[in-house]
Amino acid sequence: MLALAPPSVLAQITTGTVTGNVRDAQGGVIPGATVVLISETRGTKSAPAVTDEAGNYVFPNVTPDTYTVEITLEAFKTVKRSGIAVSGADRIGVPPLTLEPGAIAETITVVAQSPLVQTQSGERSYAVTSKQIENLPFARNNFTTLTAFTPGVVQTGASAGGTRLGGAGQNNIMMDGISAMDTGNNGQMLNMNVDAIGEVKILTQGYQAEYGRSSGLQITAVTKSGTNRFRGSGYDIQTNSDWDANSWVNEKNGDPKPKTSTKTLGYTIGGPVGKPGGNNKLFFFYSHEYRPVTAAINTGNPIRIRVPTALERAGDFSQTRDNTGALFNLIKDPLSTLPCAAGNAAGCFQDGGVLGKIPANRLYPIGQAILSRYPLPNVTQTPGLNYNYEVAAPTTDNLTQQPSIRVDYQLSQKLRFTGKYSGQRARKLITPGSLQGFNDVQNPYPFITNYGATVDYQVNNSTFLEGTYGFIRNQLAGGGSIGGVGAALPGGILVNDAANRLTSLAGFPLLYPDAGVVDPRYYAFTTLNDLNPVWFDGTRINLPPAFGWGSRIVPTQTGTAGVGDLPGPPNQLFPGFLNINRTQDVAISLTKVWGSHTSKAGFYNNHSFKAQNTGAGGVPNLGFQGYVNFANDTNNALDTGFGFANAAVGVFTQYLQQSKLIEGSMIYNNTEFYLQDNWKVNGRLTLDYGVRFTRQQPQYDQFLQMSNFFADQWSLANAPLLYVAGCSNGAVVCSGNARNAVDPRTGQILTAPGAANTAAAIGTVIPGTGSLTNGVRKAGDGIADTSYVWPKLVVGPRFGMAYDLTGNQTFVLRAGGGLFYDRPDGNTVFSIPGNPPISTSQDLRNGQLQTLGTGLSTTGVPALITFQYNAQVPSSWQWQTGVQMALPWSAALDVSYVGNHGFNRVRAFQGGANGSVDLNAVDIGAAYLPQNQDPTLGPSSVPGASAYTTNLLRPFRGYSNINEQETRFWDEYHGLQFSLNRRFQNGLAFGTNYNLALSLKGNTGLQFRLQHAADGTISIRDDQAQYETLNENLAMQRHVIKSFAIWNIPGASRFGRVGRYLLDDWQLSGVLTAGSAYRPGAI
Repeated sequence: MLALAPPSVLAQITTGTVTGNVRDAQGGVIPGATVVLISETRGTKSAPAVTDEAGNYVFPNVTPDTYTVEITLEAFKTVKRSGIAVSGADRIGVPPLTLEPGAIAETITVVAQSPLVQTQSGERSYAVTSKQIENLPFARNNFTTLTAFTPGVVQTGASAGGTRLGGAGQNNIMMDGISAMDTGNNGQMLNMNVDAIGEVKILTQGYQAEYGRSSGLQITAVTKSGTNRFRGSGYDIQTNSDWDANSWVNEKNGDPKPKTSTKTLGYTIGGPVGKPGGNNKLFFFYSHEYRPVTAAINTGNPIRIRVPTALERAGDFSQTRDNTGALFNLIKDPLSTLPCAAGNAAGCFQDGGVLGKIPANRLYPIGQAILSRYPLPNVTQTPGLNYNYEVAAPTTDNLTQQPSIRVDYQLSQKLRFTGKYSGQRARKLITPGSLQGFNDVQNPYPFITNYGATVDYQVNNSTFLEGTYGFIRNQLAGGGSIGGVGAALPGGILVNDAANRLTSLAGFPLLYPDAGVVDPRYYAFTTLNDLNPVWFDGTRINLPPAFGWGSRIVPTQTGTAGVGDLPGPPNQLFPGFLNINRTQDVAISLTKVWGSHTSKAGFYNNHSFKAQNTGAGGVPNLGFQGYVNFANDTNNALDTGFGFANAAVGVFTQYLQQSKLIEGSMIYNNTEFYLQDNWKVNGRLTLDYGVRFTRQQPQYDQFLQMSNFFADQWSLANAPLLYVAGCSNGAVVCSGNARNAVDPRTGQILTAPGAANTAAAIGTVIPGTGSLTNGVRKAGDGIADTSYVWPKLVVGPRFGMAYDLTGNQTFVLRAGGGLFYDRPDGNTVFSIPGNPPISTSQDLRNGQLQTLGTGLSTTGVPALITFQYNAQVPSSWQWQTGVQMALPWSAALDVSYVGNHGFNRVRAFQGGANGSVDLNAVDIGAAYLPQNQDPTLGPSSVPGASAYTTNLLRPFRGYSNINEQETRFWDEYHGLQFSLNRRFQNGLAFGTNYNLALSLKGNTGLQFRLQHAADGTISIRDDQAQYETLNENLAMQRHVIKSFAIWNIPGASRFGRVGRYLLDDWQLSGVLTAGSAYRPGAI
């Protein structure tokens, strides 16, 4: 059902080009004939074109539609050929038309379908028309799902809209010539439903110079437009959990089936603004889809949480049960040196003779206030239960809408205007949290807005101008968790009064009291002042810290269905991302038809702005709210043994806080221009060649909060000293409380009030030594404002050709290739503003909140996230060659060889640690060397088990991970692609795509095996090549098959009215997806 159709030479890729040739009855060319395109749906006419000396004509900037070609010349009969379907980005080659002698009033009409093969270009591309969209069996809520039917493309992987087999590039998605990309993850910002879409074009590789920004798939969609007749449609698609069986797990646990129901309803209407069928110039199309959804949080499973009991809030833990439901009333008194165990409870709290009861004068009121913030239990905890509070998962009723409107105005034969709006809107609902009334959230701006306008103007008979402006924006709030416990539900800002720290925890001692002050330049400042939540006073955020509760309350740290780790009490967190993403596109092209050439020059600029708060260098649990861990910990001499009891007396195991909220205000401009020429050398050979010039500005923080690490500026002399391990009992080998942190200069044991030992400080910074920004340079401070650079201008040549072997457009040899450039996703840089020196942090261990600062205070070594300073623009050479053959019964066969070589690539899509190189990784084998063994641990039969802690082995002392995004990766792919398709005709369509991968080499997705010299110089180990060879073809699927079929079942009208009603108008369709497995890799 996929139509093989060649692309146009348009920068805006929303219009197509129609070319053809006019001959006489003897086959001679006819110059000077007048050719006009007539829209079959609107009746509008194009400005006339005149055939050149070779009998050729060209219509650039043709709006997607179905046209009739009308040719007139004095002393010849008029010829009309109908059924010429033009899609966005098509270059249609109309077969030669013959003029016969006669009166111009006489008309010869030729009815035909669009060509099955591509005769005007050499790229790999596939078009899906509106008729095909209506019949293909696929999920209809996003037009990019159509890429699944494209040869050489699979729907898995990190790329938005599908992944090209063989990799080498991220995708670019455009709607009506406007970018629809989220510049954070390079994903799709607006997932538009297919009923608003008229045409979809997928270019897989080797495309022309007018396509840029990305080197992967170019997915372009054109919204539907109105015709000269009023037409409309309606639809209703539903799912309901009542139609499904309960899961096996729920049945075994006695849990009810989660309740969900979805509906997708919509309608479309379009037509002329004027009399239907009349001589109209203004047309409209409007569609509106509604998606009411009833869904339960926690995937519908019951909410089960362990909350403090009334006795525990009062300091009485005599009836307390742990996460297994077992009685746990052995609550140790931190001031006692006596044991607190089942056999000897002398050191346990036992006020009034009640084991586990804490005296009133030992309770910490703020700690009690923390415990009292949660609801009381409604379930009696018994052996085997790890919770005492249970409620059914609350449901939400939401409504998402997708309106879309398009207006086309043909002011004259030479001037045309198109305007459009599409978007997504949802209700501003309050979504219940795992504890309703405690951690409920709201997405304040559940809207996506996309609008644009295009003007086409024919300057003269051979010169054409087109310009487009577009805008798309979304605003999101959600994600994030601290301590692995109780993340807020996805999608919002906390709305409950209980989230205001000044109400319930006004006296809570903060390490950085001003950490919640929001920079007035930040998007968060504007948003919070607009929303005015109870926990924001106009300048500062007053949310409580996040709390951790330990293994006797929270047995795992795995997360549960978006509500955090149960059964521990949830936290109240600022969104992991509160952001706005806005892009603006400007595109201008000028087309000149001269002789057998159609030349084009174009300009394109994509401006992106994305503001988003970030973490602090990837340090776990570190945030501006603070993280207080009340967990039970035998290394803490003040530990009572139970998390709630620790809170009741103010004892913490760890108190960690970042000095301030950090938000990156990330911007970039992608400025590109190109020159392109399509040369029809003769009736059989067409050459398509050009060059694209790209200035790809790095994505950076306009407030200059980014920084970078330079290994050559790091100095061992300036590196801070770190505590090592030592034995306080004078022994060489020790464990438990005898093993402590030691200053290596003096051998002095580090001690701290309340700390049974100071082992937590081993590998941390000794205060007053070295520099915590050793080798780090702030953006604009001796380095570029962008904090990293790459070439300011790169050049990408492109070439394509098509040779009609038979001369009748039934057997065509095609080839193409070129150099393409990629913009990495924003996630590669969004965390960089959290690096030092922008913010600092404190990490306190084993102390009491009421005597803050008297416990163990450590300065951890910072982690860094950076981007290679002198980077390269990710690139790929792509090439392909093959043949297309028109077969009987409206079928076509395509057989092609494809290849690409990606270089200067980042390690992986989506940034983050998985896509970075740790410059400060411990050298391979270092843990086995004799000089790297910790004597306090003693010999071990397990190699490396007695090595120093990781931070003491790192080559750049004073830092933890230095995760750098590097453009030093490459890959190379070779494969064969086969495609057999029959277009929809006589009620039947089918297609099969088969991909045979031949090889996939490279190091993309692998690690660099680094080694470090004493001066910090980094090199790659000699066995890197062997490691890469062992992992060849690692991500390659040898065989991939995609097939589909659509059959309109013949009716049964001959059986009368009943048979017609029951048996007519049925359709059978299906899709088959198959593929071989991936091979395992080598470590």
